[in-house]
Amino acid sequence: MRFRPLPDIPIQVGDALPFTVFDRTGKALLVKGNVIDSDLMLVRLQERGMVEDGVGSLRQEVGRPDEPRARIVEERQTVRLRDAQEELTLIHRDLQAGTAQDATARVSALAVQLRDAYEQDPDQAMGLLQLEATDHRLSRRLMHAAVLTQVLALPSGLPADHRLSLMCAALTFDVALAPMSEQLAAQTTPLSEAQWRAIQSHTLESVDLLQRCGVNDPIWLEAVRDHHERVDGTGYPRGLRGETVSIEARILGIVDIYSAMIRPRAYRDAQPSRVALRDIFLERGQRIDERLAMMFIKELGVYPPGTMVKLANGEIAVAVRRTTDGAHPQLRCVIGRDGAPLAYPQIRDSRNPETAISEIVSASQYRSGLGSLNVLWARGATAG
Repeated sequence: MRFRPLPDIPIQVGDALPFTVFDRTGKALLVKGNVIDSDLMLVRLQERGMVEDGVGSLRQEVGRPDEPRARIVEERQTVRLRDAQEELTLIHRDLQAGTAQDATARVSALAVQLRDAYEQDPDQAMGLLQLEATDHRLSRRLMHAAVLTQVLALPSGLPADHRLSLMCAALTFDVALAPMSEQLAAQTTPLSEAQWRAIQSHTLESVDLLQRCGVNDPIWLEAVRDHHERVDGTGYPRGLRGETVSIEARILGIVDIYSAMIRPRAYRDAQPSRVALRDIFLERGQRIDERLAMMFIKELGVYPPGTMVKLANGEIAVAVRRTTDGAHPQLRCVIGRDGAPLAYPQIRDSRNPETAISEIVSASQYRSGLGSLNVLWARGATAG
């Protein structure tokens, strides 16, 4: 792969890059779709950035007056999230190797991208990542966790800088387990003594990896260290109780439980979202902060965006948007009653007995019938 210096481009703070920018060694500095979040980030890219030979002029991509920016962002959402997953995997690898000296900037850039996606369309951001919950790949799970932290962080009134630090923590809280995450997900036998020790120590080891690579944000580090603490004192590594566990760590603990449960393991199927939320409900006021638990359940609803369901008439649909009634989300039918994928998703009313939700189904079973995911959240879906 050959590179050339980043060209002189009309890009500004707040713009999304239409291609990936590399350093001189070929390492990605900022992946395609990431948003330029500060003047400092822009200056660093212009100083160090390289692009692949053959990449077209950004003048045709950035700030086109004939297309609203929101439309461009919406159309690129799926690609951006896929690139972000790849970048997060690379960051985890570099943190493990101790070579991610730019970890703060790289993780923060991903957090900004996810924050912007959530603030632009919360249901789409959550839904796209919920639909990707078909395996236990660490980068997918932690990206989903990062987005879900905002479900609690925003209504809790956390300042913007705390919310961003929390998202950074969510992207890295299990980094010490990265080398063994796939093995743990595929394992059907009891944990070995070495595995058990690794799990019990992973919060402190993750903090150590981050600090060695220059991360010094106290909110970020504290949330990573304490996300397994529980309000009744039964958690680890320090057995903290009540509000001695920071609100960021309490939020991350709830999100960790949910995002792990809805993904499959070798010894069990993925748990439906309503089962994961039920377990959080049963733990409220005991191991889990009661106020945050109830807020999380209320905000997600019975069928969070991205949940695939079977309707009474045999069709398969996706919950795409929450409503004031958590049991009746907006639906888009993607597979007809004959089992054939629809050319374009169609609106379905879950209050209608014929199209009422009968059960939650596995996204992995029907994922091939979805086509482009972004179209599920397009405003032009039709009734039928």
